[in-house]
Amino acid sequence: FKCSDTYIRKFLHTHLHWSMHTSTCATQKTLANWLGLCEDIFMWLAYYIKMFDVPAELVINVDQTGVCLIPARNKTWVPTGSKQVNTFGKEEKQQFTLMVASSAAGDLLPFQAIIKGKTLRSLPSNNSQAEGEQMGIIWTLGGENHWSSLKAMKMWMNDVPVPHIERVKKWLGLPVAQKAILVINSWSVHIGKDYREWMRQEHIHIKINYIPAGCAFSPFYLRSFHH
Repeated sequence: FKCSDTYIRKFLHTHLHWSMHTSTCATQKTLANWLGLCEDIFMWLAYYIKMFDVPAELVINVDQTGVCLIPARNKTWVPTGSKQVNTFGKEEKQQFTLMVASSAAGDLLPFQAIIKGKTLRSLPSNNSQAEGEQMGIIWTLGGENHWSSLKAMKMWMNDVPVPHIERVKKWLGLPVAQKAILVINSWSVHIGKDYREWMRQEHIHIKINYIPAGCAFSPFYLRSFHH
């Protein structure tokens, strides 16, 4: 006799009347006028690219995502027909934030990994850091949490998109004042006055295109950027 996965699934379903369910949770709300907002973004982006002759290599899209170090599944076995499904460990997330950016030409820029902590002991081991740095990962301490902060955003701007923009301008023979575009979500740190003022002072030739909240994953926006 072998207690295989197939046998266990059949036993749970036949004798206990259980079936696999996904845990219940609220989904992100989409704005009622999301289509109009996305069309506005697309038209503004097309206008700015045409007006200032911005090459695809200098149109940079960036997003930040949480990476689970201890992943928790969102599915479990419960009695068939259950409406409320709870899973253990779903709220106990050990995460870091990964800043991922690419250009409209397909260039993948170096990643920034934001780790919760204030000292170097919070970062991965030296060997792991070295391995990550060889792949282009920039390690950043986040302090009280792993979210992107004003300090982390300034570090990311100076260490990732700015060197990329300078390389592209040199490679394509573009002027020093050549414009570039940064497409970014409307997180609080991104739209904050401090970050916007700093960008105007330090990176005057980089124009920010904000994606309205709740529109980042709309099919229209994803299609418009990749085209």
